Amino acid sequence: MLRPIFSVALVMLPFTGCLFSAAVETSPIRGEVPGTIAIWPFVSGGVPPDADLWFSGMSYHVGRRGYRVIAPGVAREVLIGSDIAPALSDDWGAVGRALHADAVLLVEVSSFEARPAGALRHASWDLTWRLVSTRGQGEQWSHRAHGRWRQADRDPMDATRRFDAMASPPPLVPIGGPRIPGFRDARDLLAHLHGAAMERLPAREAP
Repeated sequence: MLRPIFSVALVMLPFTGCLFSAAVETSPIRGEVPGTIAIWPFVSGGVPPDADLWFSGMSYHVGRRGYRVIAPGVAREVLIGSDIAPALSDDWGAVGRALHADAVLLVEVSSFEARPAGALRHASWDLTWRLVSTRGQGEQWSHRAHGRWRQADRDPMDATRRFDAMASPPPLVPIGGPRIPGFRDARDLLAHLHGAAMERLPAREAP
């Protein structure tokens, strides 16, 4: 018998270099706007699919759009203790009843590379976010992001010294220089990408 969820877990993490425009255009939600969104705890294409890395900052960014959020760790625990096989996720109605959620937010990784593991120097990604209704309304929203980033593109133009990505305080960017965000590691980059993607998700108005 499934345990009811009495609280919503929100994860608030510090972010580095998260620069989001206030004028980002959202993509509309099709059908009835969900009140509660569960983050699907298994990332398609991610290795391993349930690594915490893939969900960095997701709960926070969904929550700040006005939705109640069921964090991936909570969703994973409930699903493992239920009769629903996580690999067979076609029955979104059953998933919604188990998680008490109106929709599920899935992440799909077509490609992701971030190196080196320590002080990040370059990265590339191709990610898709999909919001699927658990009330029979199908896919309600999606967003895809693909791109590349290099630390070298934001380093100060000073050839006389060696750049230290872990320096504290970080090196200064000259006035008028590129406003390119910096990332400490892959977790920091993914938090930024989730935040930018959720800026495309329409905010939910308070009931």
